[in-house]
Amino acid sequence: MSVEKIESGKTIELDTVNNNLELGDGVTLVAKKETIVIKGSIVSRGSIEVEGNLEVASIRCKRGGLEIEGDLKVAKYVKIDKRLIVEGSLICPEVGVGGTLEVTEEIQSDDVKVGGSVKLYGNTAVETIQVGGTLKVEGDSNIGTISVGGSVTLEGETELESLRVGGTGRVNAGKIGSVKIGGSFKAESEVEVESIDVGGSVKLESDSKVGQVSVGGSFTAESELEFDTIRVGGTVTLESDSKGDTISVGGSLKADSDLELTGKLKVGGTVSCEGNVVVDEVSVGGTYKSASTKAKYFKIGRRGTVIGPVQADKIVISARATVEDLYGGEIILEERSRAKNVYGDSIYIEEGTRILGEIQYTEEISLEPNVHLNSEPKKTKGLPRLD
Repeated sequence: MSVEKIESGKTIELDTVNNNLELGDGVTLVAKKETIVIKGSIVSRGSIEVEGNLEVASIRCKRGGLEIEGDLKVAKYVKIDKRLIVEGSLICPEVGVGGTLEVTEEIQSDDVKVGGSVKLYGNTAVETIQVGGTLKVEGDSNIGTISVGGSVTLEGETELESLRVGGTGRVNAGKIGSVKIGGSFKAESEVEVESIDVGGSVKLESDSKVGQVSVGGSFTAESELEFDTIRVGGTVTLESDSKGDTISVGGSLKADSDLELTGKLKVGGTVSCEGNVVVDEVSVGGTYKSASTKAKYFKIGRRGTVIGPVQADKIVISARATVEDLYGGEIILEERSRAKNVYGDSIYIEEGTRILGEIQYTEEISLEPNVHLNSEPKKTKGLPRLD
């Protein structure tokens, strides 16, 4: 296939070209009809402008950019050193841009690599997007993998396999496989995410379903939440009913409604739940507050505080901790702890402990010396229950 050359600064009308084009800098191609069809490839030594639609085998712009006032359809690849602006749709298997990429309508591609920033105003169907700076998608998107150094904003309905961001990520709604972000992640509408790994903070503003969550700083769910595991170094805030398997928090947990866990609740600092807690195991280092708690195993740490009644198969109140009403199978109150009412099958109370209310048991009770009781323990056939 032969080569046709167009000198720098020229404006030329084209319809169909059966050859390759070699262009100088500042060339403008004008469609005689609606679309310019280039059977070969375009290579330029600078920037190009196209008035109309363009169909071509491949495009290479050296030290320049490309602006299309219409649709761009490329059979093989587009490689642009500076910026690529497409005011219509872009269909191309491989897109490489050194500077910025903007597409007004839809984009379809297997692989998009951009050194600077990307703005996609229409719907997006791309297998892989790699961006050095920022990515913004305003339309609906179906994407395999996003890898961005700076920030990502997905404003439409999203179906995404993997999101990797160095800075911040913000999505509207949709389904995401995995999220790994160095800074913060926010979902503004209903989302389903299989895994979240974020160094800073996570905020879910609407009903959400998430799998494995690992956050270095804070995690906030403002609406109903279903999850598998949440592990957070700092704080967890749950503003509506939440159901899951396990929560592990280094700092504090605040729940404004009911919390139901099939696994463990482990908190290094404090727990404050305005609703009821149903959980398999509880282990809290500091202060624990709930409307009520039902568990198989419950333990409060040394010098900890429990506000609200607790019912569990086994309850361990560590030394010098303060609790309220306890309902259990096996109950252990370690030295110098304090409780209100204690109802258990088997009760063991260490020295220096103070019971302010009554004690009822069905099987046995063991009291060390210097236990302070408000009334004598009472053996009974049945015990009060939170149910």
